[in-house]
Amino acid sequence: MTESAHRAMAPAGRAFLKGAPYTPPHEEPSEEYPLRYTTGRTVYQFHTRTKTGRSRSLNDAAPDAWVELAVADAERLGITEGDWVRVESPRGAIEVRARVGQVMEGAVFAPFHYGHFDPDGGTTDAGHRQANALTKTVWDPVSKQPYFKTAACRVTKVRDGEGPAPAPTTTVSAPASGRSSHPTPDTAGGAPTSSRVLDKTPHYNLDASQTTVGDPDVTGRP
Repeated sequence: MTESAHRAMAPAGRAFLKGAPYTPPHEEPSEEYPLRYTTGRTVYQFHTRTKTGRSRSLNDAAPDAWVELAVADAERLGITEGDWVRVESPRGAIEVRARVGQVMEGAVFAPFHYGHFDPDGGTTDAGHRQANALTKTVWDPVSKQPYFKTAACRVTKVRDGEGPAPAPTTTVSAPASGRSSHPTPDTAGGAPTSSRVLDKTPHYNLDASQTTVGDPDVTGRP
């Protein structure tokens, strides 16, 4: 699309989202790597924690790396809550504690926030918790966004855990009920998260030129 054609659509600061046909992952599970691996976020941390890791309450809520397994997969692999596991792909591996939780069977989730940085500077195993080291070096040809969300992996138990995984208990990373041999304390970082369905869709003025007298702004104030 040319610049003039884009301007003719009067974007007014909005992004235009375009659909694309489904394409399968670049790497499917196999006999050697039978599980689907994906990385993502926890609500208490941001990127590599250079900011949120310095907040005591946020860091207490999710202080270290973990990996999440489905109940059925954990039982099959002989893994219980808090056990140390090795998650390995054709490109790399991490060794972290296991959360037996809410992910779907056949999938493995790891938060990508943890690596060499730690706010107290005391990390001795930083090279063993870099979740994105397992993913493929592939990116979108248009946006150049890297594909950190799909890979194939295998999980093996390294040793028994000394306690529960450091994952939050107040998010979707909460443990599956009754599946831990260790008492799992509530997350120390704050109250549980919550959501609610709004009765009325709020209106937000995206362009100051559209604002009229009496319209509420994004804070809801007149």
